[in-house]
Amino acid sequence: MDVISPGSMNMFIDRNHPVLVPEASAADAVLTATDVYFQYASSQPAVDGVTVPFYAGEVSMIVGPNGSGKSTLLQLLSGHLTPSEGTVTAQGENITHLHPLKRASLISYVPQAPQVSFAYRVQDIVAMGSWAQQRRWGAEEKVPEDKPGVDRVVQAMWDLDIHALAQRTYDELSAGERQRVAIARALVQDSPIMLLDEPTAALDIWHQLELLHHLKSLVQVRRKAVIWVTHDLNHARAHADRVLIMDAGKLAAHGQADQVLTPKILEPIYRVHVTVRDGNLVFSRSAAP
Repeated sequence: MDVISPGSMNMFIDRNHPVLVPEASAADAVLTATDVYFQYASSQPAVDGVTVPFYAGEVSMIVGPNGSGKSTLLQLLSGHLTPSEGTVTAQGENITHLHPLKRASLISYVPQAPQVSFAYRVQDIVAMGSWAQQRRWGAEEKVPEDKPGVDRVVQAMWDLDIHALAQRTYDELSAGERQRVAIARALVQDSPIMLLDEPTAALDIWHQLELLHHLKSLVQVRRKAVIWVTHDLNHARAHADRVLIMDAGKLAAHGQADQVLTPKILEPIYRVHVTVRDGNLVFSRSAAP
């Protein structure tokens, strides 16, 4: 195994994939997966021995081909799935052992296709995000000035451009509107760790850019850790502080976006030809097997 050092990163090159390992200490991480393994019944491992830290004040984007384990990893990080082996810790605590309300106060999660079983109004669904934080404070405790409430719900609806939908019911909404409602609810939840699974997939371009801008502001101003699954490699290149590339359940690459999202790393994983043109990745079919 060869070792080289580009800048502040160490690049380890093996026979299969280059893996970039950041030098930041895992002890500083707010969320950490350690040797995490998960397998669905009668299938190959969906997540196979992944170890990765996530840090406050950073946007981390998880990319990779279809079926590479991205969404499964996110569900393991959220506590919606329990690792077959390994651990996930949030602020030093094993999330498997946390009470659901405690876990919800630390981690918010927006799935690919948010579902609500009943025809609740939009403003009521968004307000549900405040439940975990409200339950944090007992009747005898001093409530912080920024405790979630009506003002935060209203602000989140404006931030996600759904304020005009406040009285609409969930079953009346388009896929993109439902996605924005789910993200607004996660904002009201106000957890230090936000997990989002392809949150821009159903959004038009304007709403995509607005969401990227807003979440980046939250990361910079409020020091949140945002972890985001996406298929848009150029979004990751432009907006992520760190990028993780999953391939066949394994962590194929991890590091700064401009050092991970390169033709040398991407071509064998995605099986396409990759060039960089005007700062953007451009893809074309490759003759290579």
